[in-house]
Amino acid sequence: MSRFQAQTNAVLDQELEELRKRLGLTPSQKADLLREVASLAAWIVRQAEAGRSVEARRGAEVETLTHPVIERLRARHETAVVPRVTLTDAEAERLARILDRGFEPTPALRAALQRLASPKRRPPKLRWKKTV
Repeated sequence: MSRFQAQTNAVLDQELEELRKRLGLTPSQKADLLREVASLAAWIVRQAEAGRSVEARRGAEVETLTHPVIERLRARHETAVVPRVTLTDAEAERLARILDRGFEPTPALRAALQRLASPKRRPPKLRWKKTV
């Protein structure tokens, strides 16, 4: 197990202390605090790398999480080169035939897609498991 030390200032100490209290951790659980904060930060970074945004909602009010690091990651994602798909003539003809047939989804699939597209839909609540 590695050891971690950091020099902090009064503002950062206060932020960390407030986070520790909000997360229900005791003063001796600094490693747990670091693990929880790192876990949250890693998830946010993964979302930004995938080109997604993180939003906080309360009723009709929506606030998007912004930070220079998130903007850099999102910009890197947007400028990433998307690999091209090259089809042979036979594959292109087969794809054209499939697309010409059209698509008629089942009523159950239509209902599921409609629920996903609903502006009233809320993301699932995150639940943290305590690690012992």
